[in-house]
Amino acid sequence: MRIWQIDPNYLTTAFREYYEESPLNITRILDVAQDLKVCDFGGRYDSGLMSGPQILDTLLETRPFIFALDVAALASRREYLNLDKWLADHVTAHGADFLHSVITFLDMKMETEKATRVSDPAPEHTSMPLNPQTITIFLRTLRNSSNLLHESDIDYCLEVRNSCLQIHPRLMNLSPGSDSEPGFQVVSYSPEIEAEVDAIYKQMYDEHITIDEVIALLQRNKNSNNPRDHEIFSCMLHFLFDEYKFFQSFYPPRELAMTGYLFGSLIQYQLVDFIPLGIAIRYVLDALNCGPDSNLFKFGMQALARFESRLSEWQPLCHALLKIPHLLEARPELVSVLNRAIASAGDGASASSDLRSLTTLDPPPVFTAIQPDRVEVEPEHPPEEVSDKILFIVNNLAANNFDAKLAEMREQFDEKYARWFANYLVDQRVSTEPNNHQLYIRFLDALDGKALFKFVLHETLVKSAVLLNSEKTVQLGSERTILKNVASWLGSITLARDQPIKHRNLSFKDLLIEGYDNNRLVVAIAFVCKTLEPASRSKVFRPPNPWLMAVISLLAELYHYAELKLNPKFEIEILCKALDIDLDTVEATTILRNRPLTDTLAGPPLPDYVTDIDSLPIGGYDPTQMQADSQVLALGPSSPTETQRVLGAHIENILQNMLPHVQISPQLAPLHTNQSFKRAVQMAVDRAVREIILPVVERSVTIAGISTRELVAKDYATELNDEKVRRAGHFMAQKLAGSLALVTCKEPLKSNLGGHIRHYLTEYGFNEQMVPDQVFTVLVQDNLDLACQAVEKAAMDRALLDVDEGFASAFEIRRRHRETRPGQPFWDPSVTHSPFANSLPDPLRLKPSGVQPQQAVVYEDFGLDIKRRMVASRPGSTVSYGRNEHLPSSIYASSPGPEQALAGSQAFLTHQEAMDRFNAMTKNLEAVMSQLPVQSLASLPPTHEIRNLVRQILYLATDSMDRHRTPLLMSQKIVQLLYKTPTQMGREIYAALLDQLCNNFEDVAKEAITWLIYAEDERKLNVPVTVTLMRSGLVNITQEDQQLAKLLLADPRPILLNFAAGLIRECLSSDPPIASQGSFAYTLEVLTQLAQAGKANEEVHRLLDDLRGVRRPIAQAVPDTVPGRLSVKPETEQLREKLFIWFQQWVNIFQRSHSPEKSFVPFINSLTKQGILKAEDVSSFFFRVCAESSINSYLKCVDAGEFGFAFQALDAMSRLIVYIIKYHGDASGVNNDHAKVHYFTKILSIIVLVLANMHEEQGPAFQQKPFFRFFSSLLNDLHSIESSLGSVYFQLLLAMGDTFSSLQPTYFPGFAFSWMSLISHRLFMPKLLLSENREGWSAFHRLLISLFKFLSPFLKAADLQPASRDLYRGSLRLLLVLLHDFPEFLSEYYFTLCDAIPQRCIQLRNVVLSAFPPSVMLPDPHLRDLKFESITEMGPIPPILSDFSSILKTGELRAYLDQYLLGRGSPSFLPSLKDRLRLPAVNDSSETYNLSLINSLVMYIGVSSVAQAKARSGSVLFVPSDPGAVALQYLASNLDTEGQHHLLSAMVLHLRYPNAHTHWFSSLMLHLFYEVKVDRFREVMTRILLERFLVYRPHPWGALVTFVELLRNPKYDFWNQDFIHLAPEVSFLLDSVAKSIFP
Repeated sequence: MRIWQIDPNYLTTAFREYYEESPLNITRILDVAQDLKVCDFGGRYDSGLMSGPQILDTLLETRPFIFALDVAALASRREYLNLDKWLADHVTAHGADFLHSVITFLDMKMETEKATRVSDPAPEHTSMPLNPQTITIFLRTLRNSSNLLHESDIDYCLEVRNSCLQIHPRLMNLSPGSDSEPGFQVVSYSPEIEAEVDAIYKQMYDEHITIDEVIALLQRNKNSNNPRDHEIFSCMLHFLFDEYKFFQSFYPPRELAMTGYLFGSLIQYQLVDFIPLGIAIRYVLDALNCGPDSNLFKFGMQALARFESRLSEWQPLCHALLKIPHLLEARPELVSVLNRAIASAGDGASASSDLRSLTTLDPPPVFTAIQPDRVEVEPEHPPEEVSDKILFIVNNLAANNFDAKLAEMREQFDEKYARWFANYLVDQRVSTEPNNHQLYIRFLDALDGKALFKFVLHETLVKSAVLLNSEKTVQLGSERTILKNVASWLGSITLARDQPIKHRNLSFKDLLIEGYDNNRLVVAIAFVCKTLEPASRSKVFRPPNPWLMAVISLLAELYHYAELKLNPKFEIEILCKALDIDLDTVEATTILRNRPLTDTLAGPPLPDYVTDIDSLPIGGYDPTQMQADSQVLALGPSSPTETQRVLGAHIENILQNMLPHVQISPQLAPLHTNQSFKRAVQMAVDRAVREIILPVVERSVTIAGISTRELVAKDYATELNDEKVRRAGHFMAQKLAGSLALVTCKEPLKSNLGGHIRHYLTEYGFNEQMVPDQVFTVLVQDNLDLACQAVEKAAMDRALLDVDEGFASAFEIRRRHRETRPGQPFWDPSVTHSPFANSLPDPLRLKPSGVQPQQAVVYEDFGLDIKRRMVASRPGSTVSYGRNEHLPSSIYASSPGPEQALAGSQAFLTHQEAMDRFNAMTKNLEAVMSQLPVQSLASLPPTHEIRNLVRQILYLATDSMDRHRTPLLMSQKIVQLLYKTPTQMGREIYAALLDQLCNNFEDVAKEAITWLIYAEDERKLNVPVTVTLMRSGLVNITQEDQQLAKLLLADPRPILLNFAAGLIRECLSSDPPIASQGSFAYTLEVLTQLAQAGKANEEVHRLLDDLRGVRRPIAQAVPDTVPGRLSVKPETEQLREKLFIWFQQWVNIFQRSHSPEKSFVPFINSLTKQGILKAEDVSSFFFRVCAESSINSYLKCVDAGEFGFAFQALDAMSRLIVYIIKYHGDASGVNNDHAKVHYFTKILSIIVLVLANMHEEQGPAFQQKPFFRFFSSLLNDLHSIESSLGSVYFQLLLAMGDTFSSLQPTYFPGFAFSWMSLISHRLFMPKLLLSENREGWSAFHRLLISLFKFLSPFLKAADLQPASRDLYRGSLRLLLVLLHDFPEFLSEYYFTLCDAIPQRCIQLRNVVLSAFPPSVMLPDPHLRDLKFESITEMGPIPPILSDFSSILKTGELRAYLDQYLLGRGSPSFLPSLKDRLRLPAVNDSSETYNLSLINSLVMYIGVSSVAQAKARSGSVLFVPSDPGAVALQYLASNLDTEGQHHLLSAMVLHLRYPNAHTHWFSSLMLHLFYEVKVDRFREVMTRILLERFLVYRPHPWGALVTFVELLRNPKYDFWNQDFIHLAPEVSFLLDSVAKSIFP
């Protein structure tokens, strides 16, 4: 301290010398300085001595700057110094010299760090390392002061910056698409991200996943749109870069080799680019410069081997590698590789060994159509004084001082500064000041410098190219604005002044095509349109200039066919408006549409051909799902082959010829004569075919071509005549390609055609009100075959070209053989000799003389009559029938034997011949079946005799000359045999035959399906046959349910009851179940009604009890058929244990992974390989084990108190099911949506069975919470993939609705609370009620009715326990939600809902009756002299979706009632009607009247009377003398008090919002109050109306208006009625109510 006080310079010098001995001494120096500072403050020395704070300042001023910088860096690290401010102050004071010292200081530090990494063992640090935060401060200072750097320091600064990034890679932002400059911030990650990345690398090094899988993961994350995936990608790269410093000393050989492989793959697969790419290459180069025995050298060798194929891209790297002798010794062959790489780069590549360029690699430009000329002259900058004056002049230039500023500019401006000035003007002024463009053009003209104008044009093109190729321009609207400003300037200085833009500098059409190819139309169109817009001021380039119109035509094609966003379309419209061009009249080019096929196709990309043909777009047309700037056209390469050009033109010709044949049926009159309508349909057909034709043709021709080349080359190996080879190849390729194209395209076309027709008709002004859904169906059916024929023809024609190309070399070989070796045997050298060829029978053996005529028949058969081929290749029916793929398709998979192949070339059979053969074959079939021990068609081998017989029978139908009568008669015989055969084998075979006939013949499909479902024939009441038909898909379960319910309702005879009960039992209990309870909703409802009416037999009662879970005291004859008991046929303990282990594996995956979907595919592949998901019984048992083990896991966790893990297994099961459904598809690719729904229904049925079993076994102890969690998770998980599922998402929700219907509280009371929560779930109820065309309303209505039916007994008893009270409150809240959000639903289903709600539940009924459509405005009910006739809203008849007439059909009541309402009834009808309303006397029943019948009767009479009144035009709506009013008045006068109460309660249900029904019933009740002079009746009516207002609001508007009128109108003398004054309480109550309802 004393030395410092006496001679500070001495101490400073000593510190500096101490530092020079070892830079590590800097820490001790700073410690001493800090101690001196503290002592100085503590001792308070005289002011004449140096003060404490100046001690550190003196050290920071010491020279050389290296010492001061090291002190500053450490002081900043210890927070003694603000390094930012200190550096800025020194830059201001010392300028470039100080900046040079900063660069040198960083260079020294980085070299020291690098030396410690490349040596083993690592040497000790010779200086204090810098931390990354400190380095960012130094780099930021250098960046901000770059204009002060010496010229020689600029490259040095970049080199040191790159060294900093190499030592500290966290200074780089490695996220995909990041534009942040490296070196200015330190990247960090959350602990969760780092833990996940660490786990990935751990799995790789433990070899649980391969390195290639890690690379694939990196690629997916880089291309993802999810920010979290980008963060994981960046973190994975940083982990890898960070590990570099440990390679030399700490990495074992295996891990080092794996890391080198991965590191090189980053470069090979372009996972890093720009500066990070350069840093990665530097890592490899530095490693290769290490000794050959070092770890780093081995790492570098491994990495270099991975990206060796890309070496030609980096010339400096190649030169640097050639200078590493030990590398060339280790790999001598690398010399030739590097030399080839250098040579392949061409003359334009730089041979410099300067590796600095590696860190600033630019990607290849996207747009090559814009190429500014090279200007060799370097820009000369004026002196600072001159440049300041020029910039000041331009900055202040305006129209009012133009001449003065021009004069000043002429004084200062010199021609040698022209390029500098042009760059400034374009870059700084023109790009941001579009309003001053004309001013700047005038200024340039006045300066009159030819060189200046040339440089301005050059700089404009350069600026345009930079902006077009920049990623920022695509992403940022501000950058696109600059681009448009520059484009407008370009057009203004060229086209507007009649100066051309040279094609070599800018090709507009090529620019648009490149934008299309690279998904950059958003910038390309904006640039082109803004450049062309000034042409409106030109004399030469304005329309109809051919050059301009060619570009406009291409823009028109993009506008109409490229599915552009609104902004690019708007740009094109603005351009056309500026040029005064009508875009609709411009003939669009076909440049893009005629481009030949490449791997880039419109819509979803086609994968390599596998069995999942369903990857074609069959989801229907939805313009809202189009991706940004998606192109629906197939784009070809820039230089297509001649064959591709021919193909593109040929397809376009086919499409043009197709349009005139588009059919519009006369049934659609008058639309069929409307030209706009026809044009819209033509556009839709054209669009639908265009979407599918290219991928389908390419795939079909590729597959057909491969098959043809292989087979023809093998069979014609000895054939010298190339015409025979060509003919055989043509026949086979055409047939295969056409058939495959037809099969592939039919369903996608059928699906997409309807959507396109709907879309284009809407665009042409034909809305849904004008065009009902039936029109779309007719149009699709009429034009589907035409569209298919176009695709088929294109495939067949393309196959010819493919054969000629594929066999070109074979033809050439045969030609040379004929020329050089005439008369000698020929063998195609490309065909390998088979050792088995000589062992073949004579008809199949190859002959030296070539193919024999009988052998060529196989190929000639492909070329038979096209009509016959069409019969065999596609079904004739255009009616789509559902198919459940339970029958194995393999029964038709084998090709016909030799006898069938030969028979195919014979003449057609007559009808009688075909039937004779058919009868003989069926007898043979019966004989063979009777000898078989097996009972399943699936168990037969593919070559079994039965399968051959089945195929022969099918050939008979197609070979018959009478293609109408023969298949129809065959189908009738097959149906007879189907119902006669006693074996399951027979039923499956005949069902399969019938199914194929229905597929191929429309008449058979219509006749057979109609008879099977709708014919009233007791032979049909065969449960095993019906189940087989349902399983095959021939009988639709929904249609069967409806028809069976109708038959039961009309005639519930015992045989029909037994059949219905047996069928439902078999369908629900079969393994797997064919249907759920919801599938037989109508039949079960009718059976329930019959049981309540005492008309059901024992079988029906047993079925209903089993479905409700009621235990019957008598042992069941078939206990396994009870739905509460699960089938155990496939179960063994060993299988159960195996399936449990597999499910646990999935649970573990679900728990560990943040994205389990990535692990789903390998997991499901493993399941499939194990056969778990292939067999029906095993897959069903698997889902049962999943459900049971999930429930058990929940129970165990709850018992152990581990509530956080209780639901994990349930959530995992839900996620597994959703992923299975997402990726599940029909094996044939025909109906993926149907397959998903069917499989989902199957899984849900298993869950229902598990729940039913547990509900029955556990009784009151049943645990409903886990099932509730499962279904909730299922709804959430389905919602999460809604966009992937498309239209099938709603069908899956309907399947969930059917499941909930099966689980209704009436059957499973222990699940009641969870059930009500599920049906009101936010992802279920709103989805159904907001569905298109109200498709989900009936499903939710059914669930709501189930809820009130369950509640009804509790509410009638009026003795609510806590559980039932809570359920009631929940129901009330549910209704209030519906009233608020979905009032139309309540208003249109009000009748059935109120009918299900007991009369005493006035609050619930009021909520339902208060619903009204949002379009209706409720008038004030308190207005005086309010007349119904004056309210316009009272006129319309309200829509009603409830079925209120079905109950009237019992006993033909409806027929008698209709006769009476038409004035044709007998006088005895009304007395008999009164008696019909009573229920049969039952001892234990408290109800006297049939309330549902009364409600329906009142509703039917009211609706019919309103309809009759509406028919009388101009008459009053309510007429007391109408039969309906008379009937209800008769009942009101003659029923007892209870009956009057029920009758009036039924009338009050229709006093709702203003409509015709409210008008009629309100008038009726007021009329009855006035006409029925009985105090008791009036008292009942008053009570019923009064009850509506004693409960909480809402109150129905119609009831309020009626009661107000009753109280207010003196006509009814209400206040003088005797019953009002009988008790003071009654009078007080009525007064209170009157005051509350009057304003």
